[in-house]
Amino acid sequence: MTSRAATANDSGRGGRLTERLVAHIDIILAIMARDFRGRFGQETLSYAWTYLAPLAWIGATYLGFYLFGRTSPVYTDTITFIIAGLIPYAAFRYTVTALARVNNGIRGLLIFPSVRHEHGIIAVALLEFVNIFVVFAVVATANYLIFGNGELDNVPQFVGGVALAWGLGASYGYLFSALGRYRANLQRFGAALLRPTFFLSGVFFTANELPENVLRYLGWNPVLHAIEIARDGMLFHYQSRVASPAYVMVWIVVLVLAGVAVSASREA
Repeated sequence: MTSRAATANDSGRGGRLTERLVAHIDIILAIMARDFRGRFGQETLSYAWTYLAPLAWIGATYLGFYLFGRTSPVYTDTITFIIAGLIPYAAFRYTVTALARVNNGIRGLLIFPSVRHEHGIIAVALLEFVNIFVVFAVVATANYLIFGNGELDNVPQFVGGVALAWGLGASYGYLFSALGRYRANLQRFGAALLRPTFFLSGVFFTANELPENVLRYLGWNPVLHAIEIARDGMLFHYQSRVASPAYVMVWIVVLVLAGVAVSASREA
């Protein structure tokens, strides 16, 4: 009898855990659908700009290369080189920017006891994960159709690098979104800290070409590592000598734990 009762009790706990998990997933999917409809239905130009902005970034970066007489440091064409660095950077930056809107976007839903701040974070971050690969498809297709260029050497490694860049953006955005629930200016401070990253994260250069005395400092930047991993996976003739997936993962875990701690202290 005791054994049967324990088995039934364990089964009941397992069932309740499954029900809670399904409920969380349903909430996240509902918020994802709400956010998608909000972007596509009410801000069509803003949503379209999500896909056009990288093309503008590529054009501006290419113009900078041309004006300064710089060519690709890797055996590939300049546009493909720029795409290999820009896509993982966009995964990072787009995710941070999207999560900065979560606090205002989900505020009206928090009146429901089952909805939490983290539901909004996860929903928006997942949308951005899908979004960046749509952006890559648009950019890569344009590069192939217009210039006849295209490379994708190691698909799992490229996807992994982009995913790590996205994870950095999601964890960083979560931390400062949680801090922003205390004071809005903390979230603005987090955005301000990112301004130099476009120039310091390897979009314009590779880590391999940096002098050791420069790499000693820039190598602390986890975004540089994520971009190097993605670039290594995309380009046939590039192999990064510094990229460390483990280093990026440590940053992601630390940022997530910091965000959880901030959220928990607010709710305590």
